[in-house]
Amino acid sequence: MDVKTCSAKGGKSQPGICSGPSNVQCCKLGSGKPKPVNTMLTNLADILRRAGLRVIEQPGWKTRGHGKMASVKSILIHHTAGPSKGEYPSLGVVRDGRKDLPGPLAQLGLGRSGTWYVIAAGRCYHAGKTINDSIFGNSNSIGIEAEGTGTPPDNTGHRYWPPVQWKSYVRGVKALQAAYGVPTARVLGHKEAAVPKGRKVDPNFSMTEFRAALR
Repeated sequence: MDVKTCSAKGGKSQPGICSGPSNVQCCKLGSGKPKPVNTMLTNLADILRRAGLRVIEQPGWKTRGHGKMASVKSILIHHTAGPSKGEYPSLGVVRDGRKDLPGPLAQLGLGRSGTWYVIAAGRCYHAGKTINDSIFGNSNSIGIEAEGTGTPPDNTGHRYWPPVQWKSYVRGVKALQAAYGVPTARVLGHKEAAVPKGRKVDPNFSMTEFRAALR
């Protein structure tokens, strides 16, 4: 990719031509720090509190999950597509799952007030099939389900989100990045990571703007 595109993705342009079918300039997006390995993320609440955020821990969260995390290489941004009213009405679904998909469905939730809900420390069913499961799959990514109706679909700005919630989203993700060594290029919206393309539409705000706010 060209230098401008590389920079926009949070990468650093590298000299030479990358190997592969396309002759494109190399763009180093960062390897991240795949840590912790094969463990539960029991420090999530502490990370967010140290960032000055309000945190509510769900009972049993430190042992909740579909097994241990293999690593933390990425962070996936979601919205719940839940009710239009209430602070975090989707908590029960995110924690306990649906008839077709057992919970937990994300490690973290984010209410409309900017409050964080720590739901699980282990692997969660939030990603589905992704562009690279070794980086963005359930075993290697932290999932955050922010309360929002998801309507109307939008890829520009964040005008359908309460400012306090959007700012808390940015602040919390920055704290998680610092703790786990996740580069900004690996903070993706579910709509960007999911395959086939178009399978998911969340979040309904601009991920380009969101990543810019992380820098």
